[in-house]
Amino acid sequence: MGQEAEPAAPPSRTEVTEHVPARAPGGWSPAWLALIPAVLTLGVTLYRIQGPSITEDEDATLLAIHRTFPQLVHLLGRVDVVHGTYYSLIWAWSQVFGTGELAVRFPSAVAMALAAGGITLLGQRLVSPLAGLAAGLVFTALPSVSWFAEDARDYALVTLVAVVASYLFIRALESGPRRRHWLIGYGVALLALGLANLFALLIIPAHALALASRIRRNPGIRRGLVSGWLLAVVAALVVVSPVAVTGYQQMHQVGWIPPVKLRDVFSVMRVAGSRPLFYVMAGIIIVVVVAGAIVSRGWLAEHWPEPLVALTLPWLVLPPAVLLLGSLAHPVYTYRYIAFCIPALALLMGATLAALSQVAGPAWLGRVAAVAGLIAVLAVGLPLQGSERGSDGHGFDIREIDQTVAHYRHRDDAVFNITANHYERELEIAYPYGLRRLRDVTAGASAAASGTMGGTYASLPVIRQRLAGVRRVWAVGGTIKHVPLLEGLGFHLSRHWYVTGVYIRLYIKEHAASTVHSTARAGQ
Repeated sequence: MGQEAEPAAPPSRTEVTEHVPARAPGGWSPAWLALIPAVLTLGVTLYRIQGPSITEDEDATLLAIHRTFPQLVHLLGRVDVVHGTYYSLIWAWSQVFGTGELAVRFPSAVAMALAAGGITLLGQRLVSPLAGLAAGLVFTALPSVSWFAEDARDYALVTLVAVVASYLFIRALESGPRRRHWLIGYGVALLALGLANLFALLIIPAHALALASRIRRNPGIRRGLVSGWLLAVVAALVVVSPVAVTGYQQMHQVGWIPPVKLRDVFSVMRVAGSRPLFYVMAGIIIVVVVAGAIVSRGWLAEHWPEPLVALTLPWLVLPPAVLLLGSLAHPVYTYRYIAFCIPALALLMGATLAALSQVAGPAWLGRVAAVAGLIAVLAVGLPLQGSERGSDGHGFDIREIDQTVAHYRHRDDAVFNITANHYERELEIAYPYGLRRLRDVTAGASAAASGTMGGTYASLPVIRQRLAGVRRVWAVGGTIKHVPLLEGLGFHLSRHWYVTGVYIRLYIKEHAASTVHSTARAGQ
């Protein structure tokens, strides 16, 4: 790959160069400075990491890894190939550390902590060590970061790899003899990104715009950079293409995603954690940028250099825009798929806080303004940080379902799963003390044997035959309170509960219920 010709004069402040300050304020080296957000993020995300109940998505992870590795490969040939890399990593991890809540979520917390460090390094190269530190701290404070760090899914890993790919991309843009090494690393990172989640490859158009900005600022750039970047992108896409083809064949799996609506557009703001927090951050950024432009264009260019804007704005806007537009043809958008865009928002906010610290006037005034901006982010996000660590903080409380069943169940109770088209069939894997203790009268072939997530359903005659010997049965799932099939077989609805979108009902056979009532009357 060719190399860009070195300019005769020192590079301007608006170019991405190797001239990062050797020391950050306070005597910290830029590399060591990245440890501060990384350690803080790990501490924040590990706080009550076991608070939220296992969710539907996490159930899928548990079902995938509760089988041998050949059985996992068999599963991926039928479903969830796009999550295959993550499942494989967590499968290996679980062989050593188990499948408890802390064990399966811990890798996500570590991934977000490493991402915080990477964002700090990226901010240092794009703007300054202070901006990098501020970006890392903002990332630490975002409720969305804690949410994905406390989730046994691949979104935290994807976020980390997106940060790594972006850092390697920026390094590749810089002049120097090691550009080829950075481009090779960048291609490997894109490959890992595609294997982790295909939708995350939407960061490539964002990088393309950043590259175009670089070329526009430096028309004398040699073709080696462009051809090297294209080669890295094409190589990654070619290698990941079998996963893409198989994933397309498994598109029926996202059939649960509804047609795109206006609320989906607003859900993009959840990259911050909530719409109010996004409004606060966007408001601070806009006010400071506008004020800086009024004061001096040079001041604006110094604190928001073009490489920062050219990378972060497309990174933040393009992936959700493409998914939302694509959803007009086939629904594919959910805000979880754009988790890898969170770093772009943190970088913009970090540059803003660093700029605030450099406002004209007494030095203390700028520092106070920057700290106040960070405190505002913390204050607005704090209530959400607390609520999302509750048992139902991730929108689904399987723990309460199991606790309810464990409290009221009898030794010979059975469970009747309503439909094979919903996740309710997978709830039994989450905890060992509730639904998993019940005999499943609807179970057909096991998950491992059938190569499915939750196993197959038995035929209706078999289910009826099993129910003939059951006196109490728990019906789980569905969208209505009553289950006509059970009521037609002599069962009586005794009690029902509605827990975060899931009906659980306790049915007792009529003669059993009569016996219970007679015994109660005799004891009076």
